[in-house]
Amino acid sequence: MKKYISLILLTFILSGCAAVGVATTNDPKQKITDAYWLFDEKRRPLRAEPLIKEAIKIYQNNNDTSGLAEGYIAYGIFLRSYAVERYSKRYQEKGFIDTSVTYENRHVKSIEYFEKAVKILKNNKELDKLTNVYLHMGFTYMSANLLSDGCKKFKESIIFNEKFEKQNPNAKIQLDGYSSYKKYIKSLLKNGGVVCNPLI
Repeated sequence: MKKYISLILLTFILSGCAAVGVATTNDPKQKITDAYWLFDEKRRPLRAEPLIKEAIKIYQNNNDTSGLAEGYIAYGIFLRSYAVERYSKRYQEKGFIDTSVTYENRHVKSIEYFEKAVKILKNNKELDKLTNVYLHMGFTYMSANLLSDGCKKFKESIIFNEKFEKQNPNAKIQLDGYSSYKKYIKSLLKNGGVVCNPLI
């Protein structure tokens, strides 16, 4: 009987956490890191989405625009993720925390969240993050089978990377062995069977 009560108590304690395997935290950056781990690696979007939205709210309350952009990017990536696709029936029936999002319009809303981030990052002149967000916009358009729009965003990503490198000539960027960001993008597209001509 004592063992049974202990098991009930343990279950109750774990259910109070944001997700099993993820420690409760008030740090928005950690919330986003945990959310990526949940939906990208563990395929657990239902646990990931609240963490991203909580992080966004904290960044808004703290007037942290750079952090807020990261939250918007995370939610944009989340919406187009395989984890969400895997739970399509659940999202079709129950929807998302952001009630303007449906399973059918999730790619459109993903782009909208990225656009929110772009507005902030351009104002903050965060060129490295703009490189990243345009890359993810390209991936979202490709996921929605809008290849022409995807190619445009990949080109913009390359343009912002070139601007960043010009302003930061000593910056070290990890590109899996590729000598330039442009070559890296070309390889990603080639491996995905996508042709963007001219890429730039």
